[in-house]
Amino acid sequence: MQIVSLGLLATIELSNIDKKSKNNESSVRLCNFVDVYYNWAITSSMTKAFMSATATTKQVEKFALKKGMVAITKDSETRDDIGISTYIADDMEDVVLGYHCALITPKNNNLKGKYLNALFHTKYAQKYFENNATGSGQRYTLTSDVIANFPVPLINVNDQERIGKIFSQIDEKIDINRQINDNLAA
Repeated sequence: MQIVSLGLLATIELSNIDKKSKNNESSVRLCNFVDVYYNWAITSSMTKAFMSATATTKQVEKFALKKGMVAITKDSETRDDIGISTYIADDMEDVVLGYHCALITPKNNNLKGKYLNALFHTKYAQKYFENNATGSGQRYTLTSDVIANFPVPLINVNDQERIGKIFSQIDEKIDINRQINDNLAA
């Protein structure tokens, strides 16, 4: 196993799409901080609940959610709320990533999004992001350099897929149990 900087394995884009709607921009659905923060994966079935907003053509091209990407929270009031990730499980039409988040796109087949998402949910990643966040007091943030310098333990692709699959299955089971609990409460 070797350790490789994330920036060598993926592109990292810090979103600048806010919640404001403008007449001269395209209508989009916005995947926001809370959507990233509270979900292991973002699926196309979730997009109906996303807020409506607008974005420029360039923003749509740059921040459209596509299967295999990973989104992370990049700034918040507390250090422990940054670097929280979600896996983009489907290609999504007219859905973009909102402000306060970063979009990570693996460059080639050396890094799988599900593995990266699982890695970001470890204490290893949480400590890295907490220790490297800038700011103090009111707001903490992750710069593109801090995210790009994240040290990825790079294992072979088959093992990455196996790890990603296991965590995704656990998340699916948790979601099913949550739905059962919601139905029982109703």
